[in-house]
Amino acid sequence: MNYIKNIFFCGLLMISITACTEGTNETIESAFQIPVLPEPSYKFSRNGESSVNTLECEFLKSPIDRIFSRYMNEARMGTQTEYDEAIHIFSEGEYGLKPQDELATSSLHSADREKILKDFRDWFETSAYISGLGQEKPHTHRNTEARKGVSGYVGINIGDKDICFVDEKGFAVAEVYKYAAMGAIYLDKILNVHLSEDIINNSQIRKAHDLTQLSAGHNYTELEHHWDLAYGYYGFWKSLAQSDGLPALKDSHRRIFHSFVRGRTYMETSRYDEIKLQVDTIRHELGRVIAVRAMNLLVGVNTFANLKENPKQAFRLLSQACGLIYASQFTRNAQGKPFITYEETLKLLQLLKQKDGLWDKERLLGGEKNEGSLRHLAAQIGERFGVSLKEIDK
Repeated sequence: MNYIKNIFFCGLLMISITACTEGTNETIESAFQIPVLPEPSYKFSRNGESSVNTLECEFLKSPIDRIFSRYMNEARMGTQTEYDEAIHIFSEGEYGLKPQDELATSSLHSADREKILKDFRDWFETSAYISGLGQEKPHTHRNTEARKGVSGYVGINIGDKDICFVDEKGFAVAEVYKYAAMGAIYLDKILNVHLSEDIINNSQIRKAHDLTQLSAGHNYTELEHHWDLAYGYYGFWKSLAQSDGLPALKDSHRRIFHSFVRGRTYMETSRYDEIKLQVDTIRHELGRVIAVRAMNLLVGVNTFANLKENPKQAFRLLSQACGLIYASQFTRNAQGKPFITYEETLKLLQLLKQKDGLWDKERLLGGEKNEGSLRHLAAQIGERFGVSLKEIDK
């Protein structure tokens, strides 16, 4: 009887072993999921109160946006009063922050500052001309539909909500101004002022931070405030850093944002080597953002579709690309060297301005080897920033 029982139990054991080993190497769906960690937030405090102050950024942005939306984008500078108002806002600003004085203020661009300032003045002058300033009938001049060699509006009619105003070569100067300002003011402050070696590697600033010497009347050290202002000005670039369906920018904003958070966190323990690595990442990623965005505006699907079917509809996009190309001179690579110089940006822009400018559809649609074509210009930009046209075409 015991012998029979042993055989019975051995049989059950074999069945159970077979059941356990059956399906080896098969993928079994489990209810367990890897926990998703919450995204970090840019919130820092000391003694129960916030130690982050970025009000300056909004105060400076307000007059810059006002000039764009009220005067340049709508071509409302047809009278001397309107023109003087726009110039006053640019030179005097608000709350003591004057856009004109904040333009290209870094030591890296001091040699080119007067030339950059003249470029902005020229955009004001062009916008005033498009608006009809100095013409016998400014209103009639402004309301003229743009055509080759003649400035005016681009849209279904003068009452179109999605209208833009261009010069005789098709450039929407308001868009150029907008993105150029994002570079000459915001980007310069991020990369070349607040995250510059003059600040991050400054021994006195570091020592004051290590001793928690707070700025007079505030809850932050000088080093913390510089980092916070860089983050505040990055907020105006955030929308461009997000991919929006562009694979070449996948996770760019995430990497930049996390670097800002990590860098500020490392300040709590004075980990300066780690802070330097975060600066390197921010430099690299922001340079890539400008290159990818400019290249996509030049050779993207929307631009080419408009250019082939109704060329004027591509003028706004191409003008934005021009503004970004101008802004690119304020970028720096991970080693701190500029990706491109002031003179080089002007040479690239001149490729578009030659002859009939944006009206020259055949030239713009030429192949990559044709100088003056959009693909040629995009390739030139990509070469400097390490971005290929294939990445844009994806």
